[in-house]
Amino acid sequence: MALFAVAVLLLLALYLSEKWKERRLLRRLRDRLHGGVADALLRAGPTLSRDPAPLGEEGSASQRPRAGRVEPSLGLPAEQAVASAAMPSSSAEEPAQALQSAAPPVNGEAAVSSEVLRTPSALLRPDWVEDPLLDCSLEIRCARAVDGVSVIDAAAVLAHTEWQLPVHFVVWDGRHQQWVLPDRFGYYSDALASIQLANRRARIEEAEVIRFVQVVQQVASALDADVDAPDIQRLLQQAQELDSLCARFDIKIGLTVESTGTAWTGPQVRSAAQQAHFVATNAHRWVRCDPQGDLLFTLEVDPVSMKRLTLEFDIAVAPVAAHGFDAMVEGATALAAILGARVVDDNGNPIAANSLGTVQAQLAHLYEEMTAAGIEPGSVRARRLYL
Repeated sequence: MALFAVAVLLLLALYLSEKWKERRLLRRLRDRLHGGVADALLRAGPTLSRDPAPLGEEGSASQRPRAGRVEPSLGLPAEQAVASAAMPSSSAEEPAQALQSAAPPVNGEAAVSSEVLRTPSALLRPDWVEDPLLDCSLEIRCARAVDGVSVIDAAAVLAHTEWQLPVHFVVWDGRHQQWVLPDRFGYYSDALASIQLANRRARIEEAEVIRFVQVVQQVASALDADVDAPDIQRLLQQAQELDSLCARFDIKIGLTVESTGTAWTGPQVRSAAQQAHFVATNAHRWVRCDPQGDLLFTLEVDPVSMKRLTLEFDIAVAPVAAHGFDAMVEGATALAAILGARVVDDNGNPIAANSLGTVQAQLAHLYEEMTAAGIEPGSVRARRLYL
C-alpha cells in the first residue's frame, strides 16, 4: 500500500509538472503572437515606461506621424470648435495599453500611481473570434490528428516572425465545438491562422500577405497538413476598403483644462486626477473607465509647461451607452474646479454651452452612421480597429 501511494504521488507530481510547463509555453506563445507586432496593443509606437520620469520633467517620447491617412473632423465652426480630429500617433497608439494597465474604479474610488499598473490576467484569455470583415484566415487541415505539443511547436514560427498587424492561431476543439488555444495534452485535426487586414495605424501590403501565406504553409508542412492559398488581390482590395472605412470614423474630441495663473506642480496634478477618479497609466497620463473597466477617455498633462491638461475622447472606442463625451465634459469641469483653471477649446477660447450641444448632436448622427456601416462604437470590432 505504501508503494502504491508513492506511485500515485509521483504520477500526480508528474502531471502537475507537465501542466505547469504547458501553461508557460502557452503564455509565451500568446505573448509572442499578440505582443510582438506593430499594433497599439502590439508595439506600433512608444510604449508606457516601467520607470516614468517624475511629473513635471520634460518627456522624450517620440512621435510618428501617420502616413497616408487624412483625419476627418466634426465640421464645427471655428468659434465652436471642440473636436481635435488630427492627433499625434503616439496618443492614438496608447489606449489599448491603457486598458491593459488600468484597473476600474472600486466603489467610486480610484487609486492613482505614477507607475504602470499590472496587466489583469483576464486579458490573457484567448477571447479572439474570427471576423470576416477584419481577418484573413487560413484553415490548416491535418491528414490525421496531431498532438498538442507538435501543434504548439509548429506554430512557434508564427510567434517568432515580426508582423505589422495582429496575428492569431487557434485549433478546433471537437468536444466543445469551438476554436481554442492548443493544449499540450490535446489532439487536433484543424487549425486556423489569421492576420488582421487593417487598423487605424496600418493596412496590410502585398509583401506582408505573401509572407504570411508562406509562414502558414510552413506550419502546415510541419503538421503534414493542407492549406489553401488565398486570392491575394481580393484580400488587398478588402484591406483597402477596410482602411477607408476605418479612416472615415477615426475621430477624437479634445478638451483642454488651462491654468489661469502659475504652473501646477506634479503633486497638485496627481491629487486633482485622483479626486476626479482617474487612474494613472504613467507619470503624465491617466484614464477614466466605465464600471465594466472599458476605456472612456484619457487625460494627459504637458510635462514642459505644466499649465495644460488635455482630455481626449476616442469616439469609436467607448460604447454609446457609456456617454463618454458627457463624462469627459464632467471630468474637465471637475478638474478645472479643483485646480482653479478653465476649460477651453483648441483655440484657447472658453467652451460655450451651445458648442457642446452642437457636438452632441453631431455625435448622435455619427453613431448612426457607424452602426449602419457595421462598426458599432465600443464593440469588439471597433476596439480591434481603433485600439
